[in-house]
Amino acid sequence: MINMLLYRFCLFGLLLGLFPFHSYADDTATRLFERNSPLVFQIKVIDQASGNKSIIGSGFQVSPSGVIATNYHVVSEYVLERDKYSIEVLDHENNSFKSSLISFDIVHDLALLQADGLGEQALELSEDTLAHGNRIYSMGNPNDLGMTIVEGTYNGLVEASRYNKYLFSGSLNPGMSGGPVFNSDGEVIGINVSKGGEQISFLVPVRHLVELMSYGYKPLSADDYNAHAIGYLLNDQDVYYRTLLDVDWLTKDFLDFELPDKIHDSLKCWGHSEDDSDVRYEETHRHCKTEDEIYLKSDFYTGSFDFSYISITSEELNTIQFSKLLESNYNVSSFSNSDDKQETTNFVCNTEFIYLGGKSEQHDTPWKVTSCIRAYIEYEGLYDAGLIAMYADSTDGKHEALRITLNASGISKQNVTRLHNKFMDKVKWKH
Repeated sequence: MINMLLYRFCLFGLLLGLFPFHSYADDTATRLFERNSPLVFQIKVIDQASGNKSIIGSGFQVSPSGVIATNYHVVSEYVLERDKYSIEVLDHENNSFKSSLISFDIVHDLALLQADGLGEQALELSEDTLAHGNRIYSMGNPNDLGMTIVEGTYNGLVEASRYNKYLFSGSLNPGMSGGPVFNSDGEVIGINVSKGGEQISFLVPVRHLVELMSYGYKPLSADDYNAHAIGYLLNDQDVYYRTLLDVDWLTKDFLDFELPDKIHDSLKCWGHSEDDSDVRYEETHRHCKTEDEIYLKSDFYTGSFDFSYISITSEELNTIQFSKLLESNYNVSSFSNSDDKQETTNFVCNTEFIYLGGKSEQHDTPWKVTSCIRAYIEYEGLYDAGLIAMYADSTDGKHEALRITLNASGISKQNVTRLHNKFMDKVKWKH
């Protein structure tokens, strides 16, 4: 009886706030911050002309020799214009250290820096698998406000993603990029990289950092930065498109055709219809695309892939009106990966007319197919490529058309040819 009364009293006291209550998670965050913050730094890219910071991010020590890990995008301005910028590292006591670039992985948005004068310590890295729902802890310096720790939830790898990223239920903010994310033991399991929305953020798995570190800490020559980036990009696109092109593709019925369906796990697909009486025609859409890209610079991204189908039908438009409608829909999708004309050449396009499976009495109307390609100026061997194909038919006063579009950024010319040929070979009439 006494024990029951004591239990009720303690419970009542907790509810009223008579006894302080600290969750294990709160204690863990406090412990990790106190223990690990001396090895987490603010990274500053300094504009040498003004002496002021141009970009800020975060980083953390991974070697007793003073090696610091961060995101590539944090130091990209220095990589691209090293005569204009320098890199500084600021520790938890506001001590500043000059820093230099060792190497980087542009595909996974990682970089290694060398800072002299740091203590001979390093954070532990862990590639152990976590369970969904495990508490994890991100550190960084958001908006230049001071070092913080953010508690959140581990949710595994992002589904339908071309580039491996962990989904973190926690809020990352500008300035935290490149900071470490810890498990409850204080081991680094990921690196802050970007925010996707309210309480939705993304982390680079630590295994990509381990791989970068495995190449050693001999600094790249500044003259090799561009070739180093190109090597990563060309290998990445080759692995991706080889995986995509070397397997048989599933097809799905779409109107009178069999068309490639969700041909890779990195794609997300959706569809919708538009039936507006005011425009006197109907559209049915199906779209598939990747939803992540590679950061090259602040206004230039690459690594996207998408395709779409749009059927257009009408019984109200006359032949001339329908033809004009199709003309307005026949254009290679504009790429939004760069608005800077200095990043790419102009598109070069080629148009031809083809028959599916050869000309037949039943389907003797050819497809109009246009393929376009433009080269990257600073990243030799990489291209943006687009294809548009359209078929149209009018029978018994009903007009029908199908438009196919296909777009890929950061792809080699050889893979462009393979991709376009295989895609159109998979477009079939339904039996």
